[in-house]
Amino acid sequence: MAKKQKYLISEVGDFMTEKLGVLLVDVPEPKRFYYMYVMDIEIGGKTVYTTDESDDREDVIDDAYKCIQEEAKKYPQFRWVALEDLE
Repeated sequence: MAKKQKYLISEVGDFMTEKLGVLLVDVPEPKRFYYMYVMDIEIGGKTVYTTDESDDREDVIDDAYKCIQEEAKKYPQFRWVALEDLE
């Protein structure tokens, strides 16, 4: 058991060096909101995914599903943007 915990700590350490970002949905102009993003919410004890929109960068940072760029490659229909690069 101790070895497994050590491995998990190592995984967390590697993850923490990666940049976190959000998954944005690109919609054509004219668009109503500046950001349309993927978010995860809990319903009945299960995580489900949906989209939301906002003109406020802080809403995106607070509410959007966050992942590293490597994980985002699984979702090519979305555009990954690092948190620090959100305009």
